[in-house]
Amino acid sequence: MRKSVRLFLFLAWVGISLTGCGNLLYLSKLGWHQASISFHSVPVEEVLENPGVDPVAKEKIRFIQEVKRYGEERLGLTRTKSYSKYFEVKGPVLRIITASEKDCLQPYRWDFPITGKVPYKGFFAEKDVLEEKRCLEMKGYDTFVQQAGAYSTLGWLKDPIFSSMLRWDKVTLADLILHEMTHATVYFKGQTDLNEQIATFVGNQGAIDFLTETYGGGSKEVIEAIHCQEDDLIFSRWINQACQQLSDFYAKEIPRDEKLREREVLFRRLKEDFKETMTSFETESYKNFENVEINNAVLLAYRRYIRRLDDFQALYRYFGADLKRMIGFFKGIPGPRREATSYLERWMKEREISAPASPR
Repeated sequence: MRKSVRLFLFLAWVGISLTGCGNLLYLSKLGWHQASISFHSVPVEEVLENPGVDPVAKEKIRFIQEVKRYGEERLGLTRTKSYSKYFEVKGPVLRIITASEKDCLQPYRWDFPITGKVPYKGFFAEKDVLEEKRCLEMKGYDTFVQQAGAYSTLGWLKDPIFSSMLRWDKVTLADLILHEMTHATVYFKGQTDLNEQIATFVGNQGAIDFLTETYGGGSKEVIEAIHCQEDDLIFSRWINQACQQLSDFYAKEIPRDEKLREREVLFRRLKEDFKETMTSFETESYKNFENVEINNAVLLAYRRYIRRLDDFQALYRYFGADLKRMIGFFKGIPGPRREATSYLERWMKEREISAPASPR
C-alpha cells in the first residue's frame, strides 16, 4: 500500500508554469485551482489547537513537521514554508497523464517555461485529464493516467499538508516529505527522470535514517522502510530488464503493424514474469501493478522514479553512507542544468562507481 501510494503521487509541478505556454485555458485552470488551494489553506497551528480534530491526525501533522526539520537541519535540504498550512481535500488532489509512442519507448513531452520539457501533465479535474487522454490516443499514443494525493511546487509556494496525507503510515509520510523537499533543493530543468530518481533515493534513505534516529534501528518502522527500499530495488531491476527487452524488440526491422501485434505477446510475457518477481517482495508496495494493463506509457511512468537506484546505492557508499554529502554533491553539479544527467554519468564512470551485477 505504501509504495503504490507514493508512486501515484507523481510530484507534478503545477502552480508556477502559468505564463509562456500556448494552452491558455489549461494554464488558467491550473492557476485558478492553485489559487483556491492557497486561499483556503489554514495554518497548522489552528488545526492543532482545534479540539474537534482527531488526535491521530494531529500526531501525523507533528510528525510531518519533525521530518521537515530533520531534512533541513540534518540533510541540508532547502528551508521552505511548506507544510505550515493545512488543506482539506476530497478525493485525489491531482491527476497525472503520461504518454508514449507505441512502437518505441519514447515519452511524449510537454514544454513549460521554468521546468522545461516534462514527460507528464497534471490536471485538477478528472474530465480534463480524460479529454487529454482521448486526444492523445486519437493521435496514436499509449497513455497512462494516475491519481496523485499531493504535489510539489519546488519551494516557490507554500505546499500545504493535504488532509489525504494524514491517512498514510509514518514510513510513507517520512519518505514522501523528504522526496518533495528534495525537489525544492535539487532540480535540473528538463531532466525529469534524474530529478525523480534523486528524490526517490533521498526519500527512501532519508526515511530510514530519520526513523532509525527516532524509533531505533530494530523498530518496526525502520524494518518496514528498509523493506520498502529493497522492494524498490527489486522492482527497478525488473522494469529495467522489461524496458530493455522492449527496446530490443522495437529495434527490429519489421513492419510497424507487426510490431504492434507482437508487442502484446511480449506485454503478456512480462506480466507473467512480474508475477514471479512479486514473490521476492517483502511489502505490498507493488501489489497494484499486477492489475495494471501494461503499455509503453505505464513502464516509462514507473521507471521514471527508480531507474538509477542501484547506481545511487553505489554513490551513497562512495560518500561514506553520508546522505547529506550525497545531496551536497547533487546540489553542486556544475554546468548547464540540462546536461546534469550526462555529467553525473561521466563523473561516476571516471571514478568507477557502479552497482555490482545482481542475479536475475
